[in-house]
Amino acid sequence: MKVSIALASFNGERYIKEQLQSFLDQTRLPDEVVISDDASTDGTMEIVRRFQDSAPFEVKVIQGRGRQGFVANFNRALAATTGDLVFLSDQDDVWFSNKLEAMEATAKTEKDAWLLMCDAALVDHNLEGTGLTRIVQIANAGLPLEDHAMGCCCAIRREFLDLAMPIPANFKSHDVWFVRIADGLGRKHVSRAVLQYYRRHGNNVSDGPTSALMPLTRMGFQRMSFMQRWSSRAAWLAKARLQLRYLQMLREGVARALRKDSAIAVLELEELEGRWERVGRRLEDRVRLRCIPRRYRIPGVISIWCSGGYKSFNGWKSAASDLLLR
Repeated sequence: MKVSIALASFNGERYIKEQLQSFLDQTRLPDEVVISDDASTDGTMEIVRRFQDSAPFEVKVIQGRGRQGFVANFNRALAATTGDLVFLSDQDDVWFSNKLEAMEATAKTEKDAWLLMCDAALVDHNLEGTGLTRIVQIANAGLPLEDHAMGCCCAIRREFLDLAMPIPANFKSHDVWFVRIADGLGRKHVSRAVLQYYRRHGNNVSDGPTSALMPLTRMGFQRMSFMQRWSSRAAWLAKARLQLRYLQMLREGVARALRKDSAIAVLELEELEGRWERVGRRLEDRVRLRCIPRRYRIPGVISIWCSGGYKSFNGWKSAASDLLLR
C-alpha cells in the first residue's frame, strides 16, 4: 500500500518544522509527501525546501502564486498525491511516531471504510495538555461520534478521493466535505487510538468548543447551544441558509461522483443524494416557518413533525424552536 501525506501550509514557520520532523520519525515512513503552500510571506518555504532536500522519501512542493484559502490549498495538495492511502495534515500539529503504521494496519482490516479517523490529544502551543482528547470532549458535550470531523485525523482511500474530489473552493472546509460524504455512505471508521497532538494556539483556522483545552460538560454545552438557538432569529436564519448552501454543494458533489465512470457504490450514492435532498426540503420548510408570526406556525410544525422531518435535526428541540422562537 502506497502512503501519501498532503499538507497545506501558509505562514507556518513557527510550528511546521516540528510537524515535518514527526513525518521523519514515523515507524512506517510515508512514500511521498505533498506540500502545497498558499503564498506564504514568512520563512515557511525555506523550512519546506530544507525538508525536501533531506527527506528519505519523495517530497513534492507546490507554491501558490496568490492567496486562495485553505480549501483550495488542500485541493492542490490532494490532487498531486498518488498514494493508495492519503493522510491529511495541518502544518501546526505533531504526529505520534506510530500514526502511519497504526492507521495503515486499520485500513487493511477495515476494508469497507473509505475514510479512517484517529483521535487527537488537545494541547496548547507548547504541546502541553490536560489529558483531554477530541473524542473525549465530544462525549463530554453529549454529542454523537459523527461530530468528529477533523481533517488532520483523517486517512482517505484513493478510490474515495477520486470520487469526492474536487472540494468546492467556497465550501466550509475540506475535512467536513470528506467526512460528511463518507459518513453519509456509511464508509467512515473512527478509531479511539490517540495518534497525534492537536495544537491549539489561538490562530487555528478551525475552532469550536469540542477542541477547547478546558473540559466540557454536557450541561454547559447544552446551555451554550440553548443560548445560541434562542438568541436571535436573524442569526438562526443566516446559519440555516448557509447550511442549505453547503448541503446543495454536497448534493452536487455526490451527483458529480455518480457521473464519473465508476461502478463504485452507485446505489449508496443515489440513496445519499435523495436523503440530502429531503433534508434540504425540510430545512427550507423550517426557514419559511421562522419568517412568519409564531401564531401561524403550528400547522407547519405539526406537518414536519408527523413526516419525521425533525429527526434530521434536534427532534423536539428544533420543533420547539420553530414554534416559539421570535
